Amino acid sequence: MIFRKLWNFRRKWEEIDDIKNVFWFPSKKAAYVAKNWKEDTFFGKQFLHGCNPIMIEKYKEGQQKIPVETLEKVYPDIEENIKNGRIYVVDYWILDKIAAAIFDTPQFLAAPIMLLQQTANELNPIAIQLKQEPGEDNPVFTPQDNKAWLLAKIWVRNSDFYYHELVSHLLRTHLMGEIFFIASYYMADQHPISRILRETGRYTLPINITARNTLINTGGFFVEYTAIGKEHWEVLKRATKKITYKSLCLPDNVKQRGIDKLKNFHYRDDGMDIWEAIYEFVRGVVNGLYKNDEDIQKDPELQQMVSFIYNYGFLQKPDCPSSLKTREEAIKYITMIMFTCSAQHAAVNHGQYDIYAWMPNGPTTMRKPPPKDKKVTEKDIMDTLPDITTTLEAMKVARFLSQVPKDFVPLGNYPEEVANESYMRGPLREFQKTLTEIGTKIRERSTQESEREFPSEYLDPAGMENSITI
Repeated sequence: MIFRKLWNFRRKWEEIDDIKNVFWFPSKKAAYVAKNWKEDTFFGKQFLHGCNPIMIEKYKEGQQKIPVETLEKVYPDIEENIKNGRIYVVDYWILDKIAAAIFDTPQFLAAPIMLLQQTANELNPIAIQLKQEPGEDNPVFTPQDNKAWLLAKIWVRNSDFYYHELVSHLLRTHLMGEIFFIASYYMADQHPISRILRETGRYTLPINITARNTLINTGGFFVEYTAIGKEHWEVLKRATKKITYKSLCLPDNVKQRGIDKLKNFHYRDDGMDIWEAIYEFVRGVVNGLYKNDEDIQKDPELQQMVSFIYNYGFLQKPDCPSSLKTREEAIKYITMIMFTCSAQHAAVNHGQYDIYAWMPNGPTTMRKPPPKDKKVTEKDIMDTLPDITTTLEAMKVARFLSQVPKDFVPLGNYPEEVANESYMRGPLREFQKTLTEIGTKIRERSTQESEREFPSEYLDPAGMENSITI
């Protein structure tokens, strides 16, 4: 990295192809991204199979922020497609009016709204508005707009980088996982549930401390090399207010977002398989430990753990449980914790280098403001993208965050003294069997011709840890 910085000292991007001079891609997927990042079909696919699959929602009537009359000029049947549920939206409202700067150097942010249309087998972007409020200086870009459309998509990828790293990844897995792990200490070391959850929190505190000291601190990557700078705290505050219990429970989240009929959505389908596998495992353990609902209510240590999470994780939001009254409630709650710290983290963590190694597919900052019209040249694009030093730093961080620890412990593996407990043996055996079957299905799907070049494998249980370790 030092050699590359010295070699590129005082150099500037002249055209997109120049970025290949600093592009190091040990992964086939990163190479595929570099080749296909401009294609609308692949651009849409990333919101299903990329490292941030939690953003997309059905575009509902009455909630439109992009003027329908503007869209009708290009898409006369847009209202009909909205009514029929074929239009989906990705909205980065959380970035609205966030100040942008790297120290004293002006940088720029957008808060885009993007519409995508489901066709027979594809999901294609059809419109992008880069600011939340419509206006004359805030045009709606469509695929007809050539270079302006490409720049608008780059702005979306920039915004997606912020939301993914700060909200989908840091907040909704790492920081919530930290709360869950600390809360587990309200239960004694030998409490059967705590013995499971301690493994779910293995290494989470050390990796979170490392993140605080190297990524989001003063002088860290987010402050020095992203336009969001110290304002990442404001983004985290806004996002924390929106976290709910149901948003962390995949079946409820799928229903809330209206994405149950979205085609070829492997994150949803693989995630639901893993959710069900964890749920059945936890059901076997809980029903073996607690004879009835009253036993759940009379477990003070379990109830104290839930109360702690309610107060310090969910911030006393009314839809979040403050106690558990039935075995079914306990099963779902423990499943939510385990899923967040294993499958959900894998979904948003494992693809970081694949997706971001090619800088234009996930720029960490933008040096020019969003375009106010559709007169865009390649020079405008190159002047907007991050400089070479920032590009190299981003590649380094993405590479580091995608590493697999040497003492990797897959989901469903526990120390012998835990696995051999009578309440664990049967449920754990079935759990491991189901996870193996899920992994086999995912790998078989990846051999299909349509999946081979960019397979969706981030939720293969064989590559998924019991806990958040990186």
